[in-house]
Amino acid sequence: MIRASYAKAVVGGIKRMPEKQCDALLKGIGDELRGEIRNHGMLEWMPASRFVELVSAIERTLGGDGAKRFWRANLLLSLERRLLSPLRLGAIAIYGNSPRSLLKMTPQAWELVTRNGGTCRTVDRPPHGIVLRFEALPQELCDPAMHPLWSGGGEACIERMGFTGAAQACAGADGNSVDITAVWAPR
Repeated sequence: MIRASYAKAVVGGIKRMPEKQCDALLKGIGDELRGEIRNHGMLEWMPASRFVELVSAIERTLGGDGAKRFWRANLLLSLERRLLSPLRLGAIAIYGNSPRSLLKMTPQAWELVTRNGGTCRTVDRPPHGIVLRFEALPQELCDPAMHPLWSGGGEACIERMGFTGAAQACAGADGNSVDITAVWAPR
């Protein structure tokens, strides 16, 4: 299950995009799914499969690289909003001013937006890297369309902290895990 507020924030972000891109994305998502997202309360849960349909529509419409850019921009905005801003500030206070600080908070963020959505843990790769390991994922969250979401989110954390770098996602060997490897360098 995915918190409906997450899906609502995604659709809200789409509506703030340039008109041509917005129209293409909303058409790709379809009225039925948008209506379902609209009808959920902010704190309600929606099926993960429906969230993955939203994610897949974004990737189909924008392509893999465009979807990754979309998710990077989406998380950059979210890091300043109510849900994730406290995690961002806590990460900096606990771990310092580096991309690692935000990325180490990903397990807590994942717990906020999922229920029965598997687990996330971090594996440090000093001096300038980290792996986010999502494990025991329900099958629908293993969809490759989720990879731009996770890698774009990793790159947003790097950018938000003022560093350059990249994040890449790859499926785990067991079929129900995904690793996101993020590496960075100071600007």
